This record gives sequence, C-alpha cells and structure tokens, in this order.
Amino acid sequence: MPGQLRIIAEIQGAEGALEVAAALDELAGAVSAFEIKAEPAEWRVEAYPRAPLLNPAFEIRLALLAAGAGGRLTSIIEERLPERDWLLENRRAFPPIRIGRFFVHGSHWRGPAPPGTIAIEIDAATAFGTGEHPSTRGCLLALDDLARQRRFRRPLDIGTGSGVLAIAAAKRLHRKVVAGDIDPEAVRVARHHARRNGLAGTVRVMRAAGYRSRKLRRRDYDLVLANILARPLALMARDLKRALAPGGVAVLAGLLRRQEAQVLRAHRAQGLMLSRRIVIDGWSTLIVRSGRRA
Repeated sequence: MPGQLRIIAEIQGAEGALEVAAALDELAGAVSAFEIKAEPAEWRVEAYPRAPLLNPAFEIRLALLAAGAGGRLTSIIEERLPERDWLLENRRAFPPIRIGRFFVHGSHWRGPAPPGTIAIEIDAATAFGTGEHPSTRGCLLALDDLARQRRFRRPLDIGTGSGVLAIAAAKRLHRKVVAGDIDPEAVRVARHHARRNGLAGTVRVMRAAGYRSRKLRRRDYDLVLANILARPLALMARDLKRALAPGGVAVLAGLLRRQEAQVLRAHRAQGLMLSRRIVIDGWSTLIVRSGRRA
C-alpha cells in the first residue's frame, strides 16, 4: 500500500500563509490535516491530502492568494511518503498539554490527569484544534477565566473544528453547548470527540454556515466562542451582535496581533467593546462584551 501524500508550501508573510492554509483546508474531502510553523523569514504549511492535488492551475491559485495577502509563495512540493502509520505518529507527536484548568490529551495517553484539572481527549485528525495552537490556548484560558467571573447558561461555539472548545465549555460550565461548523468533516470529528468525552447528549454539533444558519439562529447566547480567522470575524460582527444576549460575551480568536485593529473596528461599530486581550506567540484572543445590560 503506498504511503501518505504530503504537500509542503513555504510562504513569506504570516497572512499569506494563513490564506494558503485556508485554501488547502477548504478542500474538506481531500485534506486530512494541516499546520503552520513559524520560521525566521518564512512560514511552512503542511497538508496531507487523500489524493494528488497539485497542478499548475492550483499552484497559481495558491500563489495569487499569498500575494493578495501581501506574502509570497516561495516553494511548494507534493511528495509520497514512505509507508508508515502517519496518523498514529501524528497523534504521538502531540503530548498532553495543560492550559489553565484544562488538560488536553490524545487517546493514546494512558496516564492520569493532574489533580484539579479538567481532562479533554482530542486526537489530531481531520479537523483543526488540538490545543497546541496559540489561538486555541488563548480561547481556553479566556473560557477558564470567564467561568470564574459569572455563570453562563447558553454557550455557542462557532467554527468548532475538532470540538475542543465546545467540550471545554460543557465540562467547565456544566451546561449544554451548541457547536456549529460549515465543514461536514469537522462536524463528524467534533461529534466523535464529544462522544469520547462522554458528552454526546451535552454538546450538540451541527453543520451551520455562521450565525445566520437556521439551526443556530437565536438572539440569546450569553457566551460565544469563535476561533476562526480575522477576516471572517470582522465580516460576521453584525451577526454576532444579533446572536448575543444583553450583556453577552464573545471570545474571538484566529487573528495575529497586527490584525486586532481590523477585528475590533468591526465589532466596536456594533457596540461590542473590548474587555480583555490575551496574546500568545503573536496571536491574539479578544474578549468583547455587548454594551447592553440584562
């Protein structure tokens, strides 16, 4: 049996790398995983497709996406790796990680969780979110901090990916959580992780294209977790305002430090004001609140 395919792209400019990674990720039926590694002058994007993807037209598309974001695609290759259990090795490459009160680990982990922590089992698979990325870590820290301040009753995780934030919210808040994602593969993975964490009846995962989806359309979420990207966050600011209950709180992530102004400008225009920011390795997590009070 032939080994796994791998695409390696090197891009100058973080925003260009994000655009390339997003383009690969949107091929939901083909891309099994991706990650971005910051290097001194370039970013490296790795993707693991189920079938060959690269052709001249697709390479040009990626180059244009990187250039449109102010970056430059410097190289891209597609190669067939030696026959190995890449999924198993990928899982083992993610050691357990403690983030605030949360202890995120893969299914291969057999040790006990540290005393006083909330264990979350997440495997590196076909959906984004293992807890290692600074954006995910920022969201988990924000969630842990917010849970100390008040009791939330109607949490929503938009763009749930692997389901890690929805699972964390359900365990930390002891509430049912609604989770949505536009990617059907992410929905499948998030449901699987909810079951593995004993939350099949607590975390409700559905395919939904943002707040306007009929399945998510309501106006009384008091906590929204949105770990997406800067541009979609800014575009959905008005929809977020409509979805939030009076005095509601939203945790926004997936943006670089220099993209804060763009995201905050869009949300301030809707009366959502910055309460706190968490910056980890150049990635920002913003906590915004509705100006209205219950």
